[in-house]
Amino acid sequence: MNSTLRHHEKHENSTRRRRAGRLAATAVATSTLTALALAASAASEQPAAPDAASAPVAGLQIATVSAATPAQKQRLLSTGLDVLDVETPRAEVLLYGEADRQRLERGGWRFDVEPAAAQLEDLREARATEDRAQAAVTDDPSKASSLPTGRVSYRDLETVNAELHDLAEEHPEQVRLFEMPRTSLVGRPIYGVEIAGDVAAEDGDPVFLLTGVHHAREWPTLELTTEFATEAVTSYGSDPEITALMDSARMIVVPVVNPDGYVISRELINEMKRKNCRVRPGVVPTWEECVATTGDLGVDPNRNYGPFWGGPGSSVETSAGNHHGAHPYSEPEIANMRDLIDSHQVTVAVNAHTPDARLLRAPSSPLEPVPADVDLYDGLAQELGSLLGWKAGPWPEVYYDASGTAEEHGLYVNGTFGFTPELMPGFSGLQRFHPPYEYVPQQYWGTGEYEGSSARAAFLRAWQAAADPALHSVVTGTAPRGIELTVRKDVTVESSATPVADGGTLESDHELVSTLEVPTSGRFEWHLLPSLRQSQESSTLLEESWTISCRNPAGKPVRSVEVTLARGDTAEVDLSRCPKGPRR
Repeated sequence: MNSTLRHHEKHENSTRRRRAGRLAATAVATSTLTALALAASAASEQPAAPDAASAPVAGLQIATVSAATPAQKQRLLSTGLDVLDVETPRAEVLLYGEADRQRLERGGWRFDVEPAAAQLEDLREARATEDRAQAAVTDDPSKASSLPTGRVSYRDLETVNAELHDLAEEHPEQVRLFEMPRTSLVGRPIYGVEIAGDVAAEDGDPVFLLTGVHHAREWPTLELTTEFATEAVTSYGSDPEITALMDSARMIVVPVVNPDGYVISRELINEMKRKNCRVRPGVVPTWEECVATTGDLGVDPNRNYGPFWGGPGSSVETSAGNHHGAHPYSEPEIANMRDLIDSHQVTVAVNAHTPDARLLRAPSSPLEPVPADVDLYDGLAQELGSLLGWKAGPWPEVYYDASGTAEEHGLYVNGTFGFTPELMPGFSGLQRFHPPYEYVPQQYWGTGEYEGSSARAAFLRAWQAAADPALHSVVTGTAPRGIELTVRKDVTVESSATPVADGGTLESDHELVSTLEVPTSGRFEWHLLPSLRQSQESSTLLEESWTISCRNPAGKPVRSVEVTLARGDTAEVDLSRCPKGPRR
């Protein structure tokens, strides 16, 4: 904590000079989006959003439900209702309509109900006040916050996309802006940034993945991930710790996994929106259809990953808060994440959420085995939990059951150590998911109400762990300089037993492929995930190997070697007889 605060003081001084320019750039974000033509055109093709006053949540209610024991809380969560809080003997549940109320009654729950209109109005007034404060900061940078960008209000989607573009444009050697291969359901592009000391090099470094806004209403996750990315890039060359990290491990940041849901929530069309825009299974909705729903339709993106999909903690009901979708990776937003993870050696991933003061790792479902590498995995979980001041461990032990999560995909498909920090705790009612913005800098640095709970410190430690060879594997070798090597492994994972498959399981096939360019010395070092893969059935590792190959000028693979690696292993390979590359 002390080192984080020292860096905070140093950083506040060093970044104050930059804020006026960056905040001014944010104020004219729409002009920078010219280079993001798809984003602008996709948005312009959508019907205008309804006025917030006529939003489809006018009848939203909050039920206070008696659920005192752990068994009662788990039973309440299994209803699929939008449960806000299960920490007290009287849980809070959002009711989107009469059907939700009847579900509580049929379950024999005792509850009281009150309209949510007053809380929603208070939240909207707070947002308007923060947005006015942001405009004032543009004119007077001394009013900026202690965050790396100085922001004092939650970004909208257009602003964060513009900032990602600007970051790549201003730091081309360290930042690559990329667009996911699929748009969101209603056609919005989804952007991320790849960050490294030399981002253009295919150098075989390990990868740290940081994501936000799987769940639409969890606005702070966008803020904290974007601020961390900005701090890393703007500190390169001046902060020795961050500079060393960027030179040894890449970071990929996707601040908004679920842009449609985020727009609906952030623009106050339905501020409590959790899921994506899916209205009917297998049907692409229009924007009008999405905003006209009562708020309870959609797929929970963090229940749509493949391993153990459809199991405990997810629901087949389309109106359930944890609806898992029609099949694994059915949603384009999560199919994007699958492709991103499967094409990079993501050794550690942090999928930021709000607001329940826990640090979660796999298993997330009670159907899963104890991981074979549990000592290493849990050791890192406890470190991250300590930096946040929260209990850390498997989902079922410290939170609740969930299936089809990002952590499950990471572990069972790739061998990634994945984590969910539930950030920004301490608020009740509808403030829980995005509290007043003044608390975002406090959670980032671990100050004020979050003294000793620093999101920045946890992100930094996770990135450092991604660079640690003891937590992945390393292949070294020789090959002709300048040629491209490919590493590949094909993987199949299974869902939970599901009615969708008549009581059987659904298989998901994955092609794990990444590349490396051999440096001019002819010697390479490639940081890979272990080839031995976690079984879905027992606490054992499946005997699998990576295939490393090179191609001839026609693109045909001509030489390959297989390497079998456990976590922490190293191996030496000889590919010196591969066809030579171009002279450099």
